[in-house]
This record gives sequence, C-alpha cells and structure tokens, in this order.
Amino acid sequence: MALFDKLKETANSVRDKASSFAEEKQLTEKLGNAKDSVKRTLDESTSSFKEYQKENKELKQALEGALARYEVTYVGGLPQYPKVKMGSASIGLNIMENQFAFRKTGNSKDWFNDFDIPYDSVLDLHIEKRTITTAEVFLGAGNDANQEQENVICIIFKADTGEELTLRVEMLTGFTIYRQAEKCREFIALLRQHGILQRLEQKKDADSSGGNGGSDILSQIEKLASLRDAGILTDEEFQDKKKALLSKI
Repeated sequence: MALFDKLKETANSVRDKASSFAEEKQLTEKLGNAKDSVKRTLDESTSSFKEYQKENKELKQALEGALARYEVTYVGGLPQYPKVKMGSASIGLNIMENQFAFRKTGNSKDWFNDFDIPYDSVLDLHIEKRTITTAEVFLGAGNDANQEQENVICIIFKADTGEELTLRVEMLTGFTIYRQAEKCREFIALLRQHGILQRLEQKKDADSSGGNGGSDILSQIEKLASLRDAGILTDEEFQDKKKALLSKI
C-alpha cells in the first residue's frame, strides 16, 4: 500500500510539473508575442515619424525660383478660414517674381490649401503692430517702451470672386517677436530691392487716380514735352520721365 501511495504521489508530482511547464511555456509564448507586437508598433511609429519628418522637411523648402521664404502663421481675413490658426500651424510664404505663394507645411496640411496672390491683384500691403505679452517681453529682454512690435503682414487684394480681402499673417521666422519684427523689415526691404514694392505702389497710385488716370498721365507727358521743347529738360530726361509715367497706365 505504501508503494502504491508513493507511486501515486510521484504521478501527481509529475503531472503538476508538466502542468506548470505547460503554463510557463504558454506564458513565455504570450510574452514573446507581446514583445513582437510592441516591437512592430515601435517600428511602425518610428517609420511614420520619419516619413512625417521627411515630408515636413520637403514642405518647408522654398519653392523653385523663390526670392525668399518666410514661416508665418494665419491670423485671419480669408472666408475659407474664419478661425485664427495661431501657434504651431505654420505656413510658408514664398516671395516669387510675380506673386506671393502660400504653401502648407506638415502641421497645417490638414486644414490649409495652397494658394497664390498675384502682385497685380494686390491693392495694399503694410505691416501692423501686435502688443507683446509679458512672457514675450521677458524672453526678448524688452521693456515697457517697446511692447508693440510690427510683425503682422497685411495684404489687401482682390480675389477671383471680385471681393476685396485683407489677409493677415504673423511672422514666425525668428525666435523672439523682436527678431520676427526684424524679419518683417527684411521682407519689405526684399520687396523694394527686387522692384516688387515699387510695382505695388505704382498700381496703388494708378487705382487711386480712377478712370482719369490715363488722361492725367497724357497731360503730364504733354507738359514734360513743353519743358523739353523749352530746353528745361533734356531729351534723355524727358524720355525717362515719360517711361515712368506710361508704366503707371
């Protein structure tokens, strides 16, 4: 009887060990599967992040032929984007030969569609001031005397629909608002350097003269011709002034 009990005890022990071994094996397999799943998730996340970085880098490149590119954020003015998109939602402002080309970046591609504003449709362009927050004063080492900085670009233009719209974008290029204001001044200087600002100003003058612009210019040319004939202007001076007036028509 004792031998039978011993055999039974041994059989139970073997069964318990076999059961324990099976459970450990299942646990090991589960842990292995979980580890593989985590690894796949990490690999996929890493791959997605790398693709996002690559795409965002490409989107942040200046367009071919651009004179310069600035990072801006949308403030308002367009019917299709009624809400302010401040902060990290950046847009690329490309200065082209004949137009402002606004392009989405990685963090604005979900809501922003690329669009252009031809210089011929621009009615006015200026820089507006924005009041600086206390935190910005601290970060920029500012003081109470310069709490307003010009860093909001305003472009008034005539849309394809015939509407007169005012697009406002805030400069993001530059770490502090003071550097951003410097970039706005650089932006204006660039437009002047390439003759774009002069084109806009001439168009503005022509628009403000209304329908009499052409006759007024012809009248001025006639007066210049009289001055040339009287010997007050040289022929070269007359031709230069005449060319400048005709360019406004």
